[in-house]
Amino acid sequence: MRSGWIGLWVAVATASCDAGTSRPGEPPGTTGAASTNTSPAVATATPILADVLRLAGGADRFLVTPRWSPDGRRLLASGRGGVGLWIVDPASGTTRLADPDCRGPAFWSHDGATVACPAGDTTSGWLVHDLAGGIDRVTARPAFVPATIPAGDVPADAEVLFEAEGRRVTYEEYRGRLEAWEGEDHRVLAGEDAAGPRASPDGSRVAWWTGPLLDPTLHVSGLDGREIFAGPGAHAAWLPDGESLVYAVPRAGAGPDGAPRVAASELRLLDLRDASSTDLTATPEAVEMQPAVAPDGRRLAFADWASGEIRLGRLAPARGAP
Repeated sequence: MRSGWIGLWVAVATASCDAGTSRPGEPPGTTGAASTNTSPAVATATPILADVLRLAGGADRFLVTPRWSPDGRRLLASGRGGVGLWIVDPASGTTRLADPDCRGPAFWSHDGATVACPAGDTTSGWLVHDLAGGIDRVTARPAFVPATIPAGDVPADAEVLFEAEGRRVTYEEYRGRLEAWEGEDHRVLAGEDAAGPRASPDGSRVAWWTGPLLDPTLHVSGLDGREIFAGPGAHAAWLPDGESLVYAVPRAGAGPDGAPRVAASELRLLDLRDASSTDLTATPEAVEMQPAVAPDGRRLAFADWASGEIRLGRLAPARGAP
């Protein structure tokens, strides 16, 4: 996949509602390891945004944080403030409330048959939803839930983001510490305050951001600590080729009460082969965050923090691209 051939056709996958003054919480993170600072220029290709459709509606649904199922057939989405759990079917355009009381992150099982989220105020329980049978049960932490996610008062361990072929990447969310191993070589990529780390599909690179979402810096590094990219951005999502990723570029502004907030954001595609960055969106009325690339690499879901919509786009060759 080449940076010059990307365009974006978008379909709305959830409802629009009045955003009001409420915004999703701002994650931690301010600093990180650095070496060579190489922030690429943005390509001048005009982004394509067309075929906008509303697939599901409801003024009571302000949804964020889309997460693809392993088979790419469905999406998880959280409600305003992380409360509530919805299942979105992009093919049919239906949105189903799976759990109105889910608070915090939710996770797909590896086979996509079940979903788990913290079980209310319990200290260690997880509520597991069987999507096919409609059965709910409270269990200990399922194996598919990252160990870095705490439940109640139970402390979290370091999450293994990737482990295969002699490569290992771990993340301690409560410290913001990001470490990597390649064979016997060990590196601390970020000693503290790293946020939202994502390992590439082959585990050879890691993307994360530092700083508040009002002014974040996106970092992409090899496991040897060599920084490949550093520039404005957050919420990285790798494409299956491992050579490119989509990320958000939020900008600060003032809310109705005068307090600072994320007032605008666009999505970009970063191609690490030639250090080029291409705009995917140009929609000043939207606050496009939290991109999620489908397993097939051809679809892109993301949240609009202005309207409460989860939007679904198709990654396709830009007009005039070779």
